[in-house]
Amino acid sequence: MARFRSLPLRALLPLLFILLAALWLGIGVLVMPGEQPVIARLLGTVFYAGAMTVFFGVVISRARRGAGSVDELSRMQAAVKAGAVPSDVDSSTWIPMLEKWQGQNRRSRWLAPVMFMGFLALSLWLASTADPVWFVLSLVFLALLIVSTVTAWRGYDKLTRMLDELRNREPHAR
Repeated sequence: MARFRSLPLRALLPLLFILLAALWLGIGVLVMPGEQPVIARLLGTVFYAGAMTVFFGVVISRARRGAGSVDELSRMQAAVKAGAVPSDVDSSTWIPMLEKWQGQNRRSRWLAPVMFMGFLALSLWLASTADPVWFVLSLVFLALLIVSTVTAWRGYDKLTRMLDELRNREPHAR
């Protein structure tokens, strides 16, 4: 995964386009197997994959630019996953990015439970009125509710500790 993440954008975006197109086409065939003409399905696939590739390209390039480089962004992500700050980091680059991620985790602590509780309530209502297959989706939303809540709280705590450690260090000269 780290190798995939560190690819240059000109190599990453075509792979992302192919992945998103295959995903969209596969889901479309599973959900609506014979309800759409092939040309309409292919045009929708190209439009969706193109739009999402542009969106993800902008998000990825902004994240990489904010971190300083692809390698530095990968180091930051690995450090957050481990919960420890390496000793040879540039605080002026790391602190703003970690603060941004901390803000995202702060919002996720309350937004994820609200969102997945809404999805859970909707799927339970649909299961009782429409089709029992929605009970399976209810279990998926329950699992996502638990995982996203725990992950957001743990991530916020890790980022808070890492930011405290970075702020208490001497400035790193590069």
